[in-house]
Amino acid sequence: MESPAAALIPDRRLLLATAEALGQEIWDRRETDAKGGVNWLGPRMASPTEPFRMAPIGPHLYSGKAGVALFLAALANVLGKPEYGDLSLQAIASLRSQVTGLVADRERATRSSLGLGGTFGVGAVIYSLVRIGVLLGEPDLVSEAHAFTALLTPERVAADHLLDVVLGAAGALLALLALAEVAPEANETGVTPLELAAACGDHLIGQRVSFEGRPRAWVTIAGHPPLSGFSHGAAGICCALLRLYGRTARPELLAAAEEGLAFERTTYDPVKKNWRDMRVLDSTRPRYLTNWCHGAPGVALGRLGALDVLDTPEIRDELERALETTAALPQTPLDHVCCGNMGRAEVLLCAAGQLAAHRLDAALELTGGVLDRARQSGHFGWLPPAESYQFDPSFFSGAAGLGYTLLRLAEPDALPCVLLLA
Repeated sequence: MESPAAALIPDRRLLLATAEALGQEIWDRRETDAKGGVNWLGPRMASPTEPFRMAPIGPHLYSGKAGVALFLAALANVLGKPEYGDLSLQAIASLRSQVTGLVADRERATRSSLGLGGTFGVGAVIYSLVRIGVLLGEPDLVSEAHAFTALLTPERVAADHLLDVVLGAAGALLALLALAEVAPEANETGVTPLELAAACGDHLIGQRVSFEGRPRAWVTIAGHPPLSGFSHGAAGICCALLRLYGRTARPELLAAAEEGLAFERTTYDPVKKNWRDMRVLDSTRPRYLTNWCHGAPGVALGRLGALDVLDTPEIRDELERALETTAALPQTPLDHVCCGNMGRAEVLLCAAGQLAAHRLDAALELTGGVLDRARQSGHFGWLPPAESYQFDPSFFSGAAGLGYTLLRLAEPDALPCVLLLA
């Protein structure tokens, strides 16, 4: 007899139709300014003590127009409908104008407080332009991303204290590797994307610290010890260093990554089958999260992202434990890719492509539950249950990222994994 979960497995047509419906809803909800530019409103929280309110989204990949444009470009590519490519270019037009202005005005660029991160910052801009350019066959976008690398000056890299994938040098490193695949030549300052990635790697090597005598890792959030996990922790930073090592074979990168992984192993709890959130150090109330950000799913993603570089029995064992925990998690109220169900589906999808095909069934079963609940309630879950429903168009916390993962589930080889900045 078919299990209830298996009965919910969506077919390819439903995945594609739902993704396209999300794309249409995103576009229908746009706002147009007097100059014809487009933007969206999304739920944002001014402070932890205040409720979410609708506000204009920014330019970045995580929660802004670059993420929306990336999803629309993916729709154009997978569905073979160029009209979505036109919409993508409209969505990213203002960002391109900002990029052009900063590249042309070096003094203004120097004053800019733009960080390095892969989802917020210089790395996010580079990655978004590269991936949209490749998906749409628009080489000008790749050229603009390449020109934007001029902002990655030694001073800007040295000033980075955030370090992680989301906000810091690890994210810039991954974005630069993506750029190096399609445009490896030197920029106008005479530096190649791979050389800039190496500078980010050197910066990360120099920023390691030891906590309580453990192997060295990275403090990414002020006031806290080094963290495990992908977005702000060792899993993501080590993944970036290993992928750079795979391109350069520099032994110091491998050594730093292996030491960072050794630190992360000290946070593992075999009873919980998860990695502890080191932001809570009280031993009487330890916290274990289960997201791309912190916990087993992100740990699994980090190991998967560099498995072609570092593949050992210990890594395989960690992967199996992390994936077992990820697959066993129940459906949660949140559906987005950052901290919700579709982020876990994305991790299982990545595992299916590299390890075991049965993980694809787990990803599809989870996705089927998400789609079924949305059908019954009339909407997806973007906000905590205590908040009233508000539509979120963005990538990591909203509709664009969910739609993108639906496209990847329908066509697993057509699109790169954005959570990995691959």
